[in-house]
Amino acid sequence: MARNEKQSTEGVSRRDFLKLAAVTAAGAVAGFSPGTARAGEERPGSAYTSHRPGSPGATDRKIKIQPPKEKPRYDILDAHLHFTDFLQNSDGFPALCDAMDMSGVPAAVIFGMGMAKQWDDTMDEPPHYYLSNDSRCYYYSATDFLVAEELLAQPPEIRERFYPFCCGFNGNDRFAADHVEQVLRLYPKFWQGIGEIMSRHDDLTALTYGEAPHMDSPGFQGIYDLAATRGLPVLVHHNVTAQNTERILYLDELKRALAYNRNCNIIWAHVGISRRVEIKGLTTIADDLLRENKNLWVDISWVVYDYYFLDHFPTNYYDGNNLDDWVTLIERYPDRFLIGTDKVGHWETYPAEVVKYYTLLDKLRPATVDMICQENALSLIKTYD
Repeated sequence: MARNEKQSTEGVSRRDFLKLAAVTAAGAVAGFSPGTARAGEERPGSAYTSHRPGSPGATDRKIKIQPPKEKPRYDILDAHLHFTDFLQNSDGFPALCDAMDMSGVPAAVIFGMGMAKQWDDTMDEPPHYYLSNDSRCYYYSATDFLVAEELLAQPPEIRERFYPFCCGFNGNDRFAADHVEQVLRLYPKFWQGIGEIMSRHDDLTALTYGEAPHMDSPGFQGIYDLAATRGLPVLVHHNVTAQNTERILYLDELKRALAYNRNCNIIWAHVGISRRVEIKGLTTIADDLLRENKNLWVDISWVVYDYYFLDHFPTNYYDGNNLDDWVTLIERYPDRFLIGTDKVGHWETYPAEVVKYYTLLDKLRPATVDMICQENALSLIKTYD
């Protein structure tokens, strides 16, 4: 290390150093490095001005949260919530807590976004979501550091409401478990789960650099072994099939992953569904999997609830099941379902994503409501002495 570089880090705490490292990594991805632009200096043709304090990327934004259409009637632990979006921006924890308070949400599982959307040099306007344009996405390890540092910087009354999971790695990489081990070591007694890990995921799979992820790969298996040893649940997004086909293509990958290490508790995000994934008999598939795999839990966040529970398919597709069929399934396995919003870094419409579940909850037994709203998630989350 050069003399001036050594002097610049003297007296810096480990946490401050990690902050600097995370910011440096993010900056390198964006196309600039330390020293290429001084604070406040614009670089013509760059994205530098969009990352200044007070920009949409600030972590304590003053936003207008849309109140729910009805008063909160259930206390729901949000089991699926991204602190950052695909540009690694967020409205921040204070605003999130305001939105949670408006929605009857006392606590949440929180994680970053393991993928980042690239802003191509051929595009004049930046993307806002992974579907904004055809630009590629890539795995983004710094998301875990962003979540950790932001959460640890909050006062206790905010910090204690969240259960952080780490997710910034490529599940196909055989080094994935080693990367997670490093993050666990850097933040001891902090992480309480792993995920959301991306496996099969509609357009996101097609847009991401590298081979298509699949949750029975050796890289994923290393994660399952580590998670089982550490007592951490693993949340995985794995579609049951591809878009625009009713043939089930990827179910065997899920079955092999579940069978690989029975001591690893796996949460299957969205019951294997995302946009334009339209199949028949999803309740039967879920029923069979839950019966045969005691280490499987199901997360009903995002579009699976709107499409498959409420039959609000944009294409008017009908899968053959209705809300009562799902109620019957949940009552058969009341200890295996979780509820989440799957909001991604921004909280203006957060309350609506919570109270929409009341249509389902009103049909369930009170004991089942308690389990899927809080107890099931709490039974999975890693706790420390």
